[in-house]
Amino acid sequence: MVTVDTFIVFLIYFVGVLSKLLFWAIFIHVILSWFAVGRTRLGIWLEQIVYPIFRIFRWARLGMIDFSPILALIVIDFGSKYLIHFLSGFLS
Repeated sequence: MVTVDTFIVFLIYFVGVLSKLLFWAIFIHVILSWFAVGRTRLGIWLEQIVYPIFRIFRWARLGMIDFSPILALIVIDFGSKYLIHFLSGFLS
């Protein structure tokens, strides 16, 4: 039988893994956008993952510099840490 504590621990690990996966997806996408000459399958796949996140922060442009990946990383980091801290408060 699964207890509530086990489920909360699962949620904590899930949030941690999801935030790390999103971090690496954004990081690799940024690196590919600098160096990839043509569009690759990996780049197209990463765009489908990260562009919905970037769309929220598209207002953060300064000239030709787009700060949406940086803001997305900051929000994902603080949001996951807050959510993990919040969920750990329910553990006995």
